[in-house]
Amino acid sequence: MRRARYILVAAILAAFATGCFDIEESIDLKKDMSGTANLKLGVDMEPMITIMAMVQRGMEGKKGPPTKEEIAAAKADFKKNMKTSKSEAPPDPKKDMDKNLPPGIKLLDASVTEKEFGMVTNMKFAFDKLAHLVDVKMPSKADAKGGPPDPTKSNVLDSPFQGLDVVETASTITIRTKPQNPADKVKSETSSQGPPMDPETQKMMEDAFKGMRFAWKITAPFEVVSSNAHRREGNTLIWEYDFKKLQALGDNPKAMEDLAVKVVYKK
Repeated sequence: MRRARYILVAAILAAFATGCFDIEESIDLKKDMSGTANLKLGVDMEPMITIMAMVQRGMEGKKGPPTKEEIAAAKADFKKNMKTSKSEAPPDPKKDMDKNLPPGIKLLDASVTEKEFGMVTNMKFAFDKLAHLVDVKMPSKADAKGGPPDPTKSNVLDSPFQGLDVVETASTITIRTKPQNPADKVKSETSSQGPPMDPETQKMMEDAFKGMRFAWKITAPFEVVSSNAHRREGNTLIWEYDFKKLQALGDNPKAMEDLAVKVVYKK
């Protein structure tokens, strides 16, 4: 039973080999509804490395959490594998994005910053109309052998502004969207691997994904009539979701709908 548990966790983690995510999308609007949008996608592998060390320990019949030495060895092995798998030139997100941008959207800047156990991708777009952002798509991943991008290999956030809806009347502007829920993929992979997880396995998964974060920010020069933002800083409305909140929302479709991003501005 214990071995089956660790095989289950290993299979799920293998499906999420890209790590734990920190996703933030922000929009800065002007009065004419043009403006800029920022996308931050952070990937942190360190929690996953620790959990994989725990999985390995469990499959060897050992009990308890991995030792400092075992974690250090797992991290060293990860670094070694990363060095052998890296290409000579780092990826150029601006080059890939520029090829497929929809009309009315311009990529102002894009960068990839490598961390010790992950990376952070930042992109900044300019748009002539807010509604045009919905058509922005992330480039498909390249073939493992260096071939062209494979459209069947999806990114964590294929359409970062998916679900964005803008409704204007004579006196108001309503902006609505539903955050994509990365926790849904975790649940989908979990259910496809077999029976529901026991409490110990569930805790292992929560430890692996506890750093997951999804945030929306909207800054606008309009008076707010109503919104369901979690907090406000000046003219900026902020919505934030962590893994536990996303899990709970996924269990209750109505709650997810109620907590979707929504703001009504007065023109």
